[in-house]
Amino acid sequence: MMSRFVKLEHFVIFLAVAAAFIIPMHIGAQEIFEYQHIRGDQWHLTSVVDEEVLINGDSLYKTEILNKISVEVLEGEGQDGLLWNRYGIAEKAVDSSLYAWSDEYEVEYGRDTRGRLSGIGPESPVPTVRNVPVYLETAVAPGDTWFEEGAEVFNLEPGFGINEILKIRFSAAYVYKGIEFRDGRELSRILITYSYTWNPYPDLIKRMALYDEYPIEISGDFSQEVWWDNKAGRNYAADGNFIYTYFMSSGDAITFQGQSQGKAYYTEPLDKDALVKEIEDLADDNVSAAATELGVSVTFDNIHFAPDKAVMLPGEDVKLKGIEAILRRYPDRDILIVGHTAMIKSGSDGQLLSEQRAEAVARYFVVNGTRLDTQVVTRGMGHREPVGDNTTEEGRRKNRRVEIIILEN
Repeated sequence: MMSRFVKLEHFVIFLAVAAAFIIPMHIGAQEIFEYQHIRGDQWHLTSVVDEEVLINGDSLYKTEILNKISVEVLEGEGQDGLLWNRYGIAEKAVDSSLYAWSDEYEVEYGRDTRGRLSGIGPESPVPTVRNVPVYLETAVAPGDTWFEEGAEVFNLEPGFGINEILKIRFSAAYVYKGIEFRDGRELSRILITYSYTWNPYPDLIKRMALYDEYPIEISGDFSQEVWWDNKAGRNYAADGNFIYTYFMSSGDAITFQGQSQGKAYYTEPLDKDALVKEIEDLADDNVSAAATELGVSVTFDNIHFAPDKAVMLPGEDVKLKGIEAILRRYPDRDILIVGHTAMIKSGSDGQLLSEQRAEAVARYFVVNGTRLDTQVVTRGMGHREPVGDNTTEEGRRKNRRVEIIILEN
């Protein structure tokens, strides 16, 4: 229960950072930061959160969360814009070196040139941190400070089963540190810190009191270093530290603390039709490719596993070499690997088995160096999406398949 709650609650601040081009204009030693929106621009952010969960000060567990945020500018010609985001959340299991899919969300919102957001409905749990960063209209010099109002959003449904979305406001402090070098790049560095303490108002307490336990106070502290690429005119990276605690009506204190690192990636649009043809030219009759909303899906229905197991039979990994060669031509593209099973006689929904088979294929690409672990997410669908008739052996063979989706953004 708590693990699923963690993944949604600390998307952290990275969306607001990555979902923008920031154009610094040099005025002597000063800078003016201004968000620019060009319709059709696309990019994505990858952030990794190392998090520890504590109950009454005692460590409960540690987890590593991978956040993938796709961004597209829907409207905007250099001024205020309309943005679309897709959030994908994955987590490393304790006994796995791979990230498994957990949740996804989509949202549209407006943003002005300073960074203030608009048009987000009260039912949206994302972005979890809003109006951070927000920049001044005037130029700033190294050492300059300013304060801007922001908000953090908490969805109580995944962790506590409480149908409430909380919006906690705070004042964030900014310090412009000037130009620094990182990874051989000349970048502008900004420090952001904020803290808050929240208590529910009476009507909310009445609603939450219908549940077994509920938060009666939430307190948090957050700090972040943001680097902007002055030459490219866009975000390069953001690193943060956080700690926040739920004080529950039961008397328990549930604390989440950790560190986060994120980078934005900019790639050319994927030529889906050309990639589908490239795959079909190399593939055999048991491999198919198709353009989808997410990218290009490659389906293998002839990767054989031991019965009811996630171990590929000897020699089966050879069938992955063709797609491996193609993946190496697109090294910046993340991949999603989805496992499917046929109907299992035992009555199981095949969920765990499909997850494990997806992991087996993913591990092949990670171990061979085709992809970093942060570029691969696995997902199991059990037998919920059959493409063949489960009453026939031919149909069951088609249903025992693995999809590799080369992601657009």
